[in-house]
Formats: sequence, structure tokens, C-alpha cells
Amino acid sequence: MLFFTVVGVLLCCLYFVMVVAFAFGITRIKTPLESGNNFLSISIIIAMRNEQDNIDKLLKSLASQDYPTDKYEIVLVNDHSTDKTWAIANDWAKRVRNVVLLNLSVGAEGKKHAVAYGVNSAEYDMVTLTDADCVHSKGWLQSISTQFQHSDFDLLIGPVMLAPSIRFFEKMQALEHASLTACSLGACALRVPFMASSANLSFSKSRLGFNIRMLNPNVVSGDDVFLLHNAKRKPNVHIGCFLSSDSLVYTKPTDSLPNFLVQRARWASKAPGYSDFMAIAVGLVVFLFNLLLVSLVVLSFWNFVFLGMLAMVFLIKSIADLLLFYPYLKRYQKVSLLNVFLPLQLVYPFYIIVAAALSLFTKVQWKGRR
Repeated sequence: MLFFTVVGVLLCCLYFVMVVAFAFGITRIKTPLESGNNFLSISIIIAMRNEQDNIDKLLKSLASQDYPTDKYEIVLVNDHSTDKTWAIANDWAKRVRNVVLLNLSVGAEGKKHAVAYGVNSAEYDMVTLTDADCVHSKGWLQSISTQFQHSDFDLLIGPVMLAPSIRFFEKMQALEHASLTACSLGACALRVPFMASSANLSFSKSRLGFNIRMLNPNVVSGDDVFLLHNAKRKPNVHIGCFLSSDSLVYTKPTDSLPNFLVQRARWASKAPGYSDFMAIAVGLVVFLFNLLLVSLVVLSFWNFVFLGMLAMVFLIKSIADLLLFYPYLKRYQKVSLLNVFLPLQLVYPFYIIVAAALSLFTKVQWKGRR
């Protein structure tokens, strides 16, 4: 009992301080009110594999940007798709002059190789990564250009949210995903970035000295996170983030619980490759804190004394998480997602443990590959 009390107090303090600090970071993010005087030349890089159901929506959103077409290119890198992705993309490349279609060479495969090929083939120094299952507002590129013109950032982390959700399961995914983005942006605003998303990540490839080793190709997942971690280690590289009405990128939720767990297991599988202190520390605190919650649930069936401790730990987690969720969701008028806050709080610790176990004891699969 004494052991759990000491460990519980320590983990509660660490978790609460960490999450509240990220929430404070969210409130510090300022977005330029004025558009830049010039339009930066930008190359948008998309790695795609078997995205026939998504590629049209993606390209429609990118082709309709409020941005001069001669100031940006859309570089699509086909990673050996086996469906109609290449045919659809090729049709766009024939009709839209700033769409460039590349095929990953035989012998090279995987998202990291596709991203590296696209970045190295890009016409412009300023590149923006996004994913093939995303859609973007018309002002997305302008918001990126404006942010770079009003700052000295070399790498810029942008917000990502799951597409407007109707089903209960989708809303829970959207709120959980919002927590990841809020932590990422809040930490970046405090100048301790540890996480990013390739759905909305921009950088100068010359100032970063970009090469494929920065993506850590030996690990299947995590091109975005490893790029960030390697950028942090470079001298005089400035990393920033931004929030604005136009900066948000929408991505799709998974369609079932098994697919959701597989996705989270794939994300967790990159953790053993981390060498960044902040990423390791945050990951450990979150995992151990949720492991504490699950342990207290089990122990409460054995001894009711643990039930009081469980209630206190759960309350601390809920208060900290609400302080993080609210300022981020309010920015985008998504506060209604808090309707599923309590159900998410109840299941979150269990799925975190399950996803971690799956990442350790099963082979990660993505797009038909192990």
C-alpha cells in the first residue's frame, strides 16, 4: 500500500504538471494577423500507397488553394500502389500543370523512402509534408507562407484534426487525436517539441540539411517524429508551431476498433527508436500513469482501500486533461467533442496498455506490408 501511495503521488504530480504546462503552451501560441507581402514558393510532398478512395479529395483541396499556382507544386510519390491510385493521380497530373507524379523505384519501398524521394526531387527549398488521406482549407498554404514570413522558423509544426465526426466511436477518436495534437503544439510553444505529424509539417530542406537518414529508415513508422528529433539536434535550427483558422488539416478516423488498435500499435512501435529525451520522458510518464490507473482498477477488486486512490488519480487526470483540451478545442470551435470526454477517460488507460502490448508482441502491418 505504501509503495502504491508513493508511486501514485509521484506519477500524479509529474502527469499533472506536464499536461498543465502543455495547456499553458497552447495559450502562448500567437498567429500573425496579416498575410505576408510575398508568396513563398512551396513544394507539397505526398507519399501515397493504395489511396484510390482518398486521392481525389486530397487533390481537389490542394488544387483549389487561394495561392498562385506558379508558386507551389504538388509532388505525388507513388509507393508501388496495387489499386487505381496511380491512374487517378496520373489523370490529375495531365490536367493540372503544378501536379508532379513520381514513381518510387524498384527496390525502394515504404513511406520514408517515398518522402525522401519527393523532398529530394522538389523544385523548391521550402517543402510541406501532408498525407494522402487529408483535406485542406483554401487558405492552408497561405497560412504556412505567412507564418514563415513572420518568424525565423526553419521547421513548422501545424495542427491536425480528425474529419468532422458523426458516430460515437469517431468522436472519441477525434477527441483522443486532439489530445495528441494539443500536447505536440503546447510542448513546441514551450520550446521543447517532441512530436509532430507528417499531415502538416513544413521545413526548409537546405537549412535542415535534409537527407533520408533524418527519417530513421530502420524503423517502419515515425518519419515525422524522427525528422523533428534530428532537426532539434542541428545547431541554429529554429522549430515553431502555429494555430489559425486556415492552418488546420483534416484526416480520416479509422472505421473499426481493430483497425484503430493496429494504427496505435504502429505508432507506438517507433518508440524503441527514440533517442530524444523529451519524447522518452513524456512517453514514460503517460504510459506509467495509465498503467497505474489500470493497476488500481484491478487492485480495487482485491481491496476496497485502493478504490479511494483510484478515484483520486482519475480525478487528477480528468482535471489536467480538461485544462489541455479546452483551450485547443475552443480555438477551432470543437468544444462539443467534450461530450465524449468521460467515456474516453474510462477506456483510454486500457487501450494504451493494449496498444503498447501489440506493438511489442505483434508484427506491425501497413498497407499490406509487415
